[in-house]
Amino acid sequence: MAHGSEKRTQLRGLYVYQRLPMETACKKVGVPRSTANRWKADAVAQGDDWDSLRAAVAMGDDTFAQLGKRLLEDYLVAHQSTMDQLRTTKDMSAMDRAQALASLSDSFNKTMASFKKLSPEVNKQAIQLDVLRLFASFAQRRYPQHVPVLLDMLEPFGEELAKAG
Repeated sequence: MAHGSEKRTQLRGLYVYQRLPMETACKKVGVPRSTANRWKADAVAQGDDWDSLRAAVAMGDDTFAQLGKRLLEDYLVAHQSTMDQLRTTKDMSAMDRAQALASLSDSFNKTMASFKKLSPEVNKQAIQLDVLRLFASFAQRRYPQHVPVLLDMLEPFGEELAKAG
């Protein structure tokens, strides 16, 4: 059965912009999954990758960004808990401890790399905070007489950074 281009456009919109699962989008439009798969493959061949566009739409969504932040927070809590356990565990060999730390470090690096891609705004804020910390540390070492004034300025400047977002 031939379907019009209107159905293809409608399916693409439901899948990409409304981010419905393909099965659900197919049912709404009234086309078989096999047809949808063929349309999607044809679109990729013509340079219109529905999955890439769907991911880009999702990354711009506030709900997605909030989920990413919560996932990162959960990971960091679990990471810290594991570090605490490594510090307090007495019956662990040096080799086992080194392997656990290496694994944890690898996991942390991969998580942060993924998060940078998922949430560039939070990554930007993290970089801003790092720069502020480095600057404060530099001032404390090189210009300790100016630290009180710097501290008076850091908080309002942090608010300015947040507004600049």
